[in-house]
Amino acid sequence: MTGALALLAGILAGLFCAAQPHAWWLLVASASAALAFGTRLRKFTTLRLLAWLLAGMVFASASTLRWLGLCVPAAAAETRLLVEGVIRGVPARDGAELRFDLDAVIVEGRPRDARARHVRVSWRNAPAAPRAGERWRLLLRLAPLTDAHNFSGPDTARHAFRDGVHLAGRVLPSALNSRLRLANTSVDTLRARVAARVGEAVADPDAAALLTALAVGLTDRLSADQWRVFNATGTTHLVAISGLHVTMFALVAFMAARFAWRWLSFARCLERETFALLLGLGAAGAYALLSGFSVPAQRTWLMLAMFVVTRLAARHVGAARYWSLALIAVLCLDPRAPLAAGFWLSFVAVGVILMVASASRARVPVASLAGVAAAARLQCAIVLALAPLTFAVFGGLSIAGLAVNLVAIPVVSFVLVPLVLAGALAALIVPAWNHIFFNVAASLYEGFWPALTWAADREFALWRATPPLWWFPFAMLAALVLLRRWPGSLRVSAACAALPLVFAPVRLPDPGTARISVLDVGRGTAVLVATRSHVLLFDTGDSWNTEGARLRRWVLPALDDLRRDRVDLLVLPALDADRAHAAATLAFEREVRGLIVGGGWQASSLPVRRCADSEFRRDGVRFQTFAAGVGGKYCVLRVSAGAHAILLGGDVDAAAERGLVARVGPRALASDAVIISRQVSSTASAPEWIEASTAVLAIATGGIVHSQSREVTLGRWRSSGATIHDTRLAGGVELGLGTSGVRVVAVARRSRYPFVWRRSQ
Repeated sequence: MTGALALLAGILAGLFCAAQPHAWWLLVASASAALAFGTRLRKFTTLRLLAWLLAGMVFASASTLRWLGLCVPAAAAETRLLVEGVIRGVPARDGAELRFDLDAVIVEGRPRDARARHVRVSWRNAPAAPRAGERWRLLLRLAPLTDAHNFSGPDTARHAFRDGVHLAGRVLPSALNSRLRLANTSVDTLRARVAARVGEAVADPDAAALLTALAVGLTDRLSADQWRVFNATGTTHLVAISGLHVTMFALVAFMAARFAWRWLSFARCLERETFALLLGLGAAGAYALLSGFSVPAQRTWLMLAMFVVTRLAARHVGAARYWSLALIAVLCLDPRAPLAAGFWLSFVAVGVILMVASASRARVPVASLAGVAAAARLQCAIVLALAPLTFAVFGGLSIAGLAVNLVAIPVVSFVLVPLVLAGALAALIVPAWNHIFFNVAASLYEGFWPALTWAADREFALWRATPPLWWFPFAMLAALVLLRRWPGSLRVSAACAALPLVFAPVRLPDPGTARISVLDVGRGTAVLVATRSHVLLFDTGDSWNTEGARLRRWVLPALDDLRRDRVDLLVLPALDADRAHAAATLAFEREVRGLIVGGGWQASSLPVRRCADSEFRRDGVRFQTFAAGVGGKYCVLRVSAGAHAILLGGDVDAAAERGLVARVGPRALASDAVIISRQVSSTASAPEWIEASTAVLAIATGGIVHSQSREVTLGRWRSSGATIHDTRLAGGVELGLGTSGVRVVAVARRSRYPFVWRRSQ
């Protein structure tokens, strides 16, 4: 086990180092590791561990250097490439966009060579839906591997590096876009076929989304409400295909093979146990491939394969050896696997199960009270051990999951999953029968979903917290102490590691001051204004056809980082379909106590009022709203503390800016900083507006990077003497507003550690 952990440590060191080593260092490290492995190391434990460590560093560094050699940086948004390639995986839909990956070659553009690259593609309003395995020619506009840089939310650049993506692009409307070849039969085409069969058989889209996730591991169709319920109840691990599901399928196949062996003449060449073991292993491997071969499925299948090999060789191997060999195999298959949250959750959970099982050697009946108590103890142990990881990955810990999983795991794993698997097999073999199994599974979903929703809606179902970095080592050490068979008083003392979370100071600013977070949300704008006890959101970050996706991806994690489950006031600078969708999503996910909309929002059930010239104070901070444009269809916000202020222009155009300046006077709009209007479009930022604001800091959000219109607008602000901060280039920014003025507290791209996947963009 120590060798596997040393290999993991070496791979982590190679992945997380800020600068990649030179080739000569890799040669020296490789030679040192080979020399150490080639000698007798039984008496030299330190040397053996050093060899494993060096091997891991070499393996990870070589993988990173190979990725860097193929990576295409997005130097300019107007760079165009013509690529040809085969679609890998099943395309997913995000709002009006279709997202998929290509194994492609660059036909026209730079760098033009014959090397195949992994391309991540987004296609808005695609005229024809690409399918898995098809070969396409596409005209792309090069885009960064990450669409935003913020202090919270998903690290899309890390995800791209984890998946080995070399470039990303958006499909441009062109006659060159064409399907070159239909798909050949492959695992991905089978997954797509099963997903389509589920959609045809089940009318309820939420039920169909869950059944698709359980059948083939595609989770992109799950709704935001479903993810909320799964996160709050700690049942996210049951949504996709987990190791438990793969193991159960292997056991079913093993028992069926044992039963059918005597009637299968071709199987008589093998002994019954050998035939059953091999068939069960093959069935588990097929299921793991059908699920997309994620890290939990990889780990489970590798452990099953090692178990089968040792049984056939009549060798006894301990559970810890299975665990460590599976860890080594996963790392050798994919050295970037530790960048996925599923890697840590899977291996830590299995390690806890093995530790608890080895500590309790007594066997108890599962259906007895002792069996239920043992299951409850195991569930508590898993939750405690995974608590640091869940706080780090999800920003919260499900308290309701302690009880919910005792019921959800048996129901999903032993009832729902077998029905879904039977339907998937029928969809591939006898399509006329698949609706029987899928409809029964959908009825079961409709039966248990209200109970799961009820548990998720409890006040203390989910404990949200953002611990400081120093807390995690103490929490992991405390989890190990709790899992050991030591005296009760010593184990209980480890619970003190949770005290920093219970008594953590509030991260909101002092009275009379405000913290303003200008988020980088792509082409839209979103600004969080936090006072001592209130949070105001200006705009949702959504732009054309995003349908609330930007709010879910970037705004909700920022609220979680503030440890706030409500928004006291949402200000929409103007109303359109995407903002309305985002506002409804926010009201569904969090409590929204008030809503101000430029131009009003007729027939809405939300607490809406039309934007007008008004003023209110929260925690000593002054907020002013101004109606602008014809009919007051735009809303402008000004936030001030003492004599200092920041002006949020919203969607006002040049005519509305001039009209507002003439109506309220320049002094009413004077501010230290300004969020540039209309996503830095040249149709706004009139000279009168710039002069009235008197801003020394102008923050550009949204819009198209490097466009001519953007450069013209930024040139106007620079001519006025303002310093420009562009969130599309530098990432999100946090500002402090107080009686001493407006200051830049942190910038996302400069303040975050320069991992290799961040420096490549």
